[in-house]
Amino acid sequence: MYWALLQLALIGLFPFVSRWLYNRKFLPSWLSPVVLCYALGIILSNLRLLPLDNKLSTTLTEITIVLAIPLLLYGTRLNEWFGHARSTLISFGLCVAAGLASTASFAFVYAHKLDSTWRLSGMLVGIYTGGTPNMQAIGLALDASQESIILLNAADVLIGGIYLLFLTSFAPTVYGLFLAPFKREGPEENSSPETPEDQTKINYRDSLKAILLTLAIIGLTLGICRLAFGSLENVAFIMLLLTTLSIAASFVPRVRRWENTFETGEYFLLMFCVALGMLADFSEILSQGPDVITFSIFAFLGTVLLHLLGAALFRIDRDTVLFTSVAALYGPAFIGQIASITGNRHLIFSGIAVGLLGYAIGNYLGIGLAYVLRALLGAG
Repeated sequence: MYWALLQLALIGLFPFVSRWLYNRKFLPSWLSPVVLCYALGIILSNLRLLPLDNKLSTTLTEITIVLAIPLLLYGTRLNEWFGHARSTLISFGLCVAAGLASTASFAFVYAHKLDSTWRLSGMLVGIYTGGTPNMQAIGLALDASQESIILLNAADVLIGGIYLLFLTSFAPTVYGLFLAPFKREGPEENSSPETPEDQTKINYRDSLKAILLTLAIIGLTLGICRLAFGSLENVAFIMLLLTTLSIAASFVPRVRRWENTFETGEYFLLMFCVALGMLADFSEILSQGPDVITFSIFAFLGTVLLHLLGAALFRIDRDTVLFTSVAALYGPAFIGQIASITGNRHLIFSGIAVGLLGYAIGNYLGIGLAYVLRALLGAG
């Protein structure tokens, strides 16, 4: 009982500690709260520092992701994004298309080695479109086993972590060898909006309103699902309806004016990261999931290389490629890091915008691709 309470306290409170350390500049720029929260969970799981209740961690990953997705979407302004930043949207679209093509291709290659490659591909598309929140939501929607979700996430932590280190170190120099430099035009885009890392003061009243609205949307979603299907077992419908209703709420001016909805959603996301990290036992992963790891490696590399090829063909500049790659593969929370490395604050708003767009469309694309591949592969 006491260990479970300690585990719950770490999941609930460590995100606050990680944010405090990051905002006070006690951590290097590459060690964001997201990375720190994942790292804590992984360290506790693999070093066996305390007995962990996997059932508790699993339950909290499901609860926090359902709470996080609407909160991350309330600040979206989809009707404004498509009117500007043409190159950013093209580059992001190329990255998403690369993810779809790469994961679909390797689903066929690995169909004889892995069960349910259609499910794995759908979840990977979620990662490559909006990040881990989409992957978890898609996994739940496709009725993927918790083991496969954990294996895939752990593989992504390994591969994505290595690529993130590359992005925040040598990538600007390497990509600059074959991509054009960024040309600044007009005022810097982040002159009005702030990045999540810049906002240290929280409007708790607006955060509470946003949480209450989220609970109402969740309740409405579950009610509609029960009316339509007579049960709550259709998780795919629940996730897609939850995403749709959250996007619809973002068109309400009062909701968009609420402060710190993104930060509130990000806090639940950080809790999710700690809980999910606690489920990542690398010794078990390496013994049971080598094919999942290689599948993830090839799908990831294919996504990155196809994105770079498309960017070169469309003559997208280096910084835009870096920002959109981070937005798609890691989500908006990492945009501040790439801005620090490149010294380019002009693209911060657009990077956050397309990252949020990835949250919005990732569930549709991942679930859609999975069902298409299931039909083509004749899988059950």
